Amino acid sequence: MDEHPSNDQPSPPAWASLHLWHMQPVRDVLLGLGIFALFLLGQKASVVTVPLLLAILLAYLFEPVIVWSMKKFSIARRTSVIGIIVAVVTFIVVPAFLGATYATGQLVTFATDTVDDIKIVNEAIEISKNDPDRASLYMTDHTTGPWPWIYDQIILSQAGNSTQSALNTNSDVNQGTAIGDIFSIMIQWFEENQTQVAQTAAGVGASAVNSILSIVSAFFGFGFLAFVTTFFFFFTATEWIGLQRFGTRLLPEKNREKTIDLLIKFDRVISGFIRGRITIAFIQAIVFSIGFFLIGVPGAFILGPIVAVLSIVPYLALVGVPVAIALLWLQGHTGLRGEIWWVIGAPILFYFAGQAIDDYVLTPMIQGKSTGMDTPTILFASLAGGALFGIFGLLIAIPIAACVKILIQEIFWPRFKQWAEGRAKDPLPIDR
Repeated sequence: MDEHPSNDQPSPPAWASLHLWHMQPVRDVLLGLGIFALFLLGQKASVVTVPLLLAILLAYLFEPVIVWSMKKFSIARRTSVIGIIVAVVTFIVVPAFLGATYATGQLVTFATDTVDDIKIVNEAIEISKNDPDRASLYMTDHTTGPWPWIYDQIILSQAGNSTQSALNTNSDVNQGTAIGDIFSIMIQWFEENQTQVAQTAAGVGASAVNSILSIVSAFFGFGFLAFVTTFFFFFTATEWIGLQRFGTRLLPEKNREKTIDLLIKFDRVISGFIRGRITIAFIQAIVFSIGFFLIGVPGAFILGPIVAVLSIVPYLALVGVPVAIALLWLQGHTGLRGEIWWVIGAPILFYFAGQAIDDYVLTPMIQGKSTGMDTPTILFASLAGGALFGIFGLLIAIPIAACVKILIQEIFWPRFKQWAEGRAKDPLPIDR
């Protein structure tokens, strides 16, 4: 019997001797899973990745400033980076810290006074059950601003509802006001949760030990984040040229020129948006902080930067308008800033004035119109990135969206168009 196999016996298929990672479909899946794993790992290690990403972003943003200072003053790159760090700490970090401290004190006082005013309204309501005139006098003597009016609305609402219940008819009896009903619900909730409200008020107060410890802990946490970010920024900005060369050497030789061309387009779009919007947000933070302070909004030096940062995402800055109106109204200013037309009109007019400055002055001068980042793209990318990966996602959402858009425009869409017109083969053949 012949032990050797016959020459007519079919040979095994070529794929039978391959490992799984040699097969292109499996490699594609593994590549996608690897990229996704990097995102998850970055989110889990956010204590390191967030400062590192911030440092890289800052190095990228400050690169034109570093180059300009090197040429202007004929200094080394390391000296330029150190000068930028000192300038940022002196002219941005320290004033921001002082403003935030002042605003925090304002908000603590505001919160404590608001809780006290709610207690006074509750006490006046109890007094009004036996002596309405004495209750009104009690409100006038112990509160200012909108609180006597709030008390009147609640009493009017309760009186109207009581009359309507007694008559049990659909006549034109005054049933109070909707505003009074709202505040009645608030007061009722306050009565049912007095213990929790008192505990909250105590926690807000400066004398609460736990609150102080939390503030100190948050301060040191923020300080650690700032230190690590500054540490990474120094070395990243100092070695920025070497980092670019290293990244270039990692590109495949075959498509290096095309890839570099795409990266240049990425840089044009990202720098136009990121550098422009962050610069505009910084200017707007100063404008909104000073504006809110002048019109009398408590916590202006906290609310102003928040509104400016939200303005990076279209339409989100509008959140600051009702917040400013509510804070200004509850603050209870006297004179001009206590008038209802000022309380409502000043924040609205100031917001639209700031938005007009952004649209017609800052954006054309700083950002220009060549970013290619339209409003729907920015809004979708920001919401999706934040929902999927939190702060880590917000940091990378807009740059990734810009790069994906360019890839679609430069690579995928032309190939799809050629296939649709019959000038190219199916980009995803399934019959091979």
